[in-house]
Amino acid sequence: MTPRFPVWIIAFLVAIPTSVSSVDAQQAPPLVPDGFDLVEPALNALESEWLTEQERSALRVEHGIWNEADLVDPQQAADAALSIWRLDDPVFEDPSVSPIKKAEAMLRRGRHDEAMALLAGLEDRRARLLVAVLLERMGRFDAADEAVDSVLLGLDTLKSEDSDDLVSAVEAMAIRGRVQGRPSRDYQAMMKLLGRARNDLDRLGWRSRLTEARLLVEKHNRVEGIAALHEVLGLNPRCAEAWYLLGTIALDIFDFDSATRAIAALHRLDSQNPLAALLQAESALVNNDPDLAITILDALLAREDRMREALALRAAADAVAYDLESARRRLREMDELAPGTSDGWFVVGRHLAKNRQYQDAADILEEAVRRRENHSPPLIELGLLEMQSGRDDRALDVLQKVAEVDPFNERATFSLRLLEELAGFESIDTEHFVIRYRPGEDEVVARMMPEALEAMHESVSSRFGHEPADRTVIEVMPNHQFFSVRITGMPWIHTMAACTGPVIAIEVPREGPISDHLGLFDWLEVMRHEYTHTITLDRTRNRIPHWLTEAASVSMETKPRDYQTQQMLARAFRAGELFDMEEINWAFIRPRKATDRPMAYAQGAWMVEFMNQTWGEGALVDLLDHYFDGLPEADAMPAVLGISRETFHDRFLDWAAGEVTGWGLYPTPALDELRLADMEVDPDHADALREARASRLGGVASRLVGRVGAPSGAGSDEPVAWPALRPPSVALTDEQVDGWLEGHPDHPDLLEHAVRRAVDRDERVDDGTIAMLERYRDARPGDPYPDRVLARILLESDEPGRAVPFLTRLDALSIKDPSYAWELARLHRASGDMESALESATRMARIDPYRAEFRELAAAIAIEHGSLDDARRHIEALVLIEPDRPIHQRRLAAITQLIERSSK
Repeated sequence: MTPRFPVWIIAFLVAIPTSVSSVDAQQAPPLVPDGFDLVEPALNALESEWLTEQERSALRVEHGIWNEADLVDPQQAADAALSIWRLDDPVFEDPSVSPIKKAEAMLRRGRHDEAMALLAGLEDRRARLLVAVLLERMGRFDAADEAVDSVLLGLDTLKSEDSDDLVSAVEAMAIRGRVQGRPSRDYQAMMKLLGRARNDLDRLGWRSRLTEARLLVEKHNRVEGIAALHEVLGLNPRCAEAWYLLGTIALDIFDFDSATRAIAALHRLDSQNPLAALLQAESALVNNDPDLAITILDALLAREDRMREALALRAAADAVAYDLESARRRLREMDELAPGTSDGWFVVGRHLAKNRQYQDAADILEEAVRRRENHSPPLIELGLLEMQSGRDDRALDVLQKVAEVDPFNERATFSLRLLEELAGFESIDTEHFVIRYRPGEDEVVARMMPEALEAMHESVSSRFGHEPADRTVIEVMPNHQFFSVRITGMPWIHTMAACTGPVIAIEVPREGPISDHLGLFDWLEVMRHEYTHTITLDRTRNRIPHWLTEAASVSMETKPRDYQTQQMLARAFRAGELFDMEEINWAFIRPRKATDRPMAYAQGAWMVEFMNQTWGEGALVDLLDHYFDGLPEADAMPAVLGISRETFHDRFLDWAAGEVTGWGLYPTPALDELRLADMEVDPDHADALREARASRLGGVASRLVGRVGAPSGAGSDEPVAWPALRPPSVALTDEQVDGWLEGHPDHPDLLEHAVRRAVDRDERVDDGTIAMLERYRDARPGDPYPDRVLARILLESDEPGRAVPFLTRLDALSIKDPSYAWELARLHRASGDMESALESATRMARIDPYRAEFRELAAAIAIEHGSLDDARRHIEALVLIEPDRPIHQRRLAAITQLIERSSK
């Protein structure tokens, strides 16, 4: 029976925006489009015949489509500068410009005292609002609360006909909610007032929509927040803050392409746009590139040395660069400017949490909470951090507090509901793991885990010489929806499992609708990958380069490199498209092509294989020690390997050429060389063809000399036989293949042609074909085709047991298909090899744990092997899988009695 999903899970999933909708990609607008056109009603208003030219000019500025002539008026020029955040525009030195506009520019620049001086004595409602904003930013919260009264004084929000006054009232009410620690106190009233301003008073006004968007984004209501920001930009395409907010949303969901478009849009508004710099710096920090962030922020702070957003990110950059002492010093300097504020502490803590520096992040966020006890952003971040750290009890306490003070915050609400669901999970404790699962059918997976995970722990921890101080929490999720909610907001996740370090979430392997389950897989193989993350992250204090933690995890998988991966790597090598040491990290974080991420996984594991072969397995462990101390890769590699990253990569490419040749994917001579030899081709033309091939091979050409050509050394005059860059476009005749094989009996391309001709076309399976299949397997060992054919032939023969070696290789390559393990279990059982039979039966049940016939076979084999506890687990699973079959209860009673008798 397929589990039903709580309504809140479905609602949460619906609320997660993506850059491309999986439901209707053609109709869904992108999160950050390349640009916005002014909406038709605004265009129509601009074309109204009754407007004076001055009114039309002011309207163009209002809607962000001004020209240079419109900026002759200083007031309009100041409005335009504020819209695009050109805060140092000379117009703000003009004595005729409103002091309110000057004060707003100073406020954004962090020049609070200067802004306050400009506002002194002004009674305008907007001026009074800016005073309240300044007081909050300066940490004078009680005074800010009092200032809100002056904004609301004399304003009848039900009768007012001024949309700007209503917007000011809403912004003042939001300040009061924050400083009083009740951010949702007047939320519904505020949204109602904004609706009146937008729909009744000024349908073409963008400020009410921008204020609404701020509130929605603050509450993590991203879907409606994005829609509101799109409306803003449809009414003012030059509203810098709207572009910036879209960019921050993109970074929150790790949509770096959308963030890049937002940055580009801000730069189009002004090449020195401070919001673009802030967004670029934050993107660099999310991508764990603090050096780039520091470069960007130092340039910005050279112009705007008091901008609080820049100061906070600069402290965060030091923290992400593992210089916490400098980060704290910068936070103290922010305190001197605005004592008691928490914004800098929150930003630093948030980025430390993203960087998985959990304890440091918790310390910083707790200080932010201490400073503003009921301010929800640091509380939410702290609660989510505790979830990722596996401290669910502490997370529950924090998020319950957020729910009390900020019940409209969707992120906190959904996270709290998830924790409440997890609180109902049951657990199995082992020496190194806590296995949590939802009561019911999923117990059939959880009960298989303890012994297998402990054996896995021994293997992985001994490889890296480390084990975590605390037990690792394994959360067995009942379906893909539940799993998605558990890990939403994390970067770089697997499809069916994810590791935060102390916690590994994995969904159960199960067939069903793709919206419910991602299908079958060997959960132990996936767990080896994820637990290697836990070990390497813990051993390095989460400071290991991303490519290396993934490469180390892939290297610990028992599944051999499959043929598709070999081909992918060989094609990339041949084309000179393997990643360099910088590109491989970006391929994980920000893939440009659909193949980038799988290529990065495969190449990373390949580089670790090269490292192990060249420097020994201890080199990787030594690198982890250096990363623990915060040493960057550019310094760690020379210290351990004695060479730079660049030299490492060059030597890896040299080594890779031999590997690809050994895989049989660089056969020599190439098929087109054989064609040339059969044709009467002018020698000059043949040389030109060879040169063209060499040119296409690019940087890998020199690595192939002496490896894949005819025997030759440096300076040899022997011609190099360049491999074909692609399969031959002209079909080969049988006569050509047979003739060429006489001269090149181990040529993998020719052997493949011959065996496929015999098996696939002629359906001929004789001793000669079998011998040729074995020759092809030796020439190209990664291709499973010979094993599949030989296994089929032998299974249909009088000696099916001879298929075992071929089935074993096929089984090792497949973690999603239990059929090979099933067949192997039967064959081993028939031959009396009960140890191997039990091993295959166990793997079969891991891949498809809910299949009753598999459990019955596994139980029978376990009994015959004498593993009665294993047999009981399989029978207990049958009771849960098929509760309506009484025979399983009788079997369970019988096996229990048998175990009791054997223990006496």
